[in-house]
Parts: sequence; C-alpha cells; structure tokens
Amino acid sequence: MAEAGDASGGWLARLSGLGSYVCSKMNYHEYCSHEYTGIHTALHGLLEEKEKVEQEHKARLQLIAAKEELVKRNEELEAEIQSLKRKLQASEASDTPAQGSGREHNQSGRQVQITSVQKRKRQSEGHAGEDAEEHEAAEILCVMNSHEQGLSAELRDVREETSNINAELIKGFLDMGGVGRQNITVKYMGQLSERPFLLACLRKFLRKEAEAEASRLCKFWQEQLMNPEWYPFKCDTTGGISEETINDDDVKLQELRATWGEESYKALVKALVNSFLELKECGKLSDRTIVAQLWNFKEDRKATLSESVEYVCSKVKSLSNKNVRTSTCGKRGRGGGRA
Repeated sequence: MAEAGDASGGWLARLSGLGSYVCSKMNYHEYCSHEYTGIHTALHGLLEEKEKVEQEHKARLQLIAAKEELVKRNEELEAEIQSLKRKLQASEASDTPAQGSGREHNQSGRQVQITSVQKRKRQSEGHAGEDAEEHEAAEILCVMNSHEQGLSAELRDVREETSNINAELIKGFLDMGGVGRQNITVKYMGQLSERPFLLACLRKFLRKEAEAEASRLCKFWQEQLMNPEWYPFKCDTTGGISEETINDDDVKLQELRATWGEESYKALVKALVNSFLELKECGKLSDRTIVAQLWNFKEDRKATLSESVEYVCSKVKSLSNKNVRTSTCGKRGRGGGRA
C-alpha cells in the first residue's frame, strides 16, 4: 500500500508539473495574442493615416495647379490692361480737337469724351477685376499654407508612430531570440560578420586557433570601421561620371593584403565595403553608429513593417497550435491515467 501511495503521489506530482507547464504556455500565448492585437491595431491606424496623407497631398497639388492658373490669368489681365492704356493714350493723342467750330466739331468732341469715359470705365473695371483675382489668389495661398502646415504635422506624427512600431517590433524579435531558422529577424547594420574572417583564418590555422584569431581580427576591423576619420575610398572619374572605389593604397588595407594574401584580402575588403554601405544607407556614416534593422534574410533586404507583423502573427499562430497539441496530449495522458 505504501508503494502504491508513493507511485500515486509521483504521478500526481508529474501531472501538477505538466499542468503548470501548459498553464505557463497558455499565458504566454495570451500575451502574444495581446501583443499582436496591439500591433495590428497600430498598423491599421498607420495605413489609415497614410491614406489620409495621400489625399491631403492630392488636394495640395490641386491647389497648386489652381494657384498657377490664377497667376497666369492675372498676368494676362495685366497685359490686357497695359495694352488698353497704350491704346487710350494713342487715341487721346490722335483725337485732339483741331481749330474750328460748328456742328461737326461738337459731335467729334462729344464722341471723344464718350470714348474716353468708356475706356476709363473699362480700365476701372479691369483694375477691380485684378484686385478681385489677387484677393482670391491670396486666400488660396493662405489655405494652401494652412494645409501644408497641417500636412507637415501629420507627416511628423506618422513618422513618429512608424518609428515606435518599428522599435516595438525589433524588441519583440529580440525577445523571441534566435530559435530555429527565421526568415525575418534583426540585423545590426554596420556590424561585421565574423564568418569571412574565420574562412580567412582557416587557410592558415587549425580550427580552434583560427576561431580565436578570427574573433580578434573581426574586433580589430570593427574598431577601424567605427572610426569616423577612417574612410578607405577614393573618387574615380570615368567618362565624366564620378564613382567611389576602394583605395588600395590605404595603409591599413596594404597591411591586410601583405599579411593575409590576395584571396583573403578581397573577401575581407568586400565585408568592410558592405558594412560601409549599410552605415551609409542608414545615414550613420558620419558618426559610425550601428543600427538595429528588421531584415528579410531570405531575400537579403530590409523587411517592411507589414511583412514583419505578418511574420509575428504566423509565429503566434504556430505557438497557439503547439499549445493546443500540448493541452490535448495532457488531457489524453490524464485520461489514460484514470483508465
């Protein structure tokens, strides 16, 4: 009976441990679901903001076109007014009453007066129209400036929200760790990979010594890379087109070539150039700061926010299915124990 009690106690302890394990997994799944909901909501809001910004941009372009049309019309009216002025002056000069008297003289004088009044009236109306056009153009410019300010503020908000989402996704991927092969994960832009250095060292040393030397070598060149004063490139001009190429006359690179040979030199320089390009792409070439970036390793490019969120969702779904299977297996195990 004592042995049966011990066996029963051990079984209950194992069941209790299994239950705790399943409970912790379900809690983790619930946490992941909440995180996904938050990210999905933020992403949906971001897409709505993007659409709104595009609409505002389209409206702004329409206002600019309207303004250009008003400016063109105003120039045409100005030219027409100047032409009328010149015609008026020429007409008044040619219609100056000659010496004499009589009915013909009086009629001619009245006609000149009527013509002059009509021209002055048209000129006055032209100035009024010009003032109205200028007033309308000023109002449109005011509206445009107001829209532009609002659009700039919205763009700042969108960029800030996008940056926050990107930071949260990076944190989430780092928390997930490097379990298994991941198509999308975090890449540190500007950080050298130790692999090309290891391959170079394996040509000269045994495995254990090569690994130690590769680690030292990679650390050394990472320090050189982080030095803003070191820029081993030169500008070559071919056919009027300037292009930056590696400066093989650089003292440090010459030492690298002399020590490791041509084949290893080319491989290591390629790794250095790639890191320089990554820093340049992230705008960190001046201060040489390493930047964490979501990266699609399958396609070797930056990962978009949408595909990163989708990838997280697939991981959450996979974890959920795993928890369900674990829970089912636990229930079967308990059922078998009762039988």
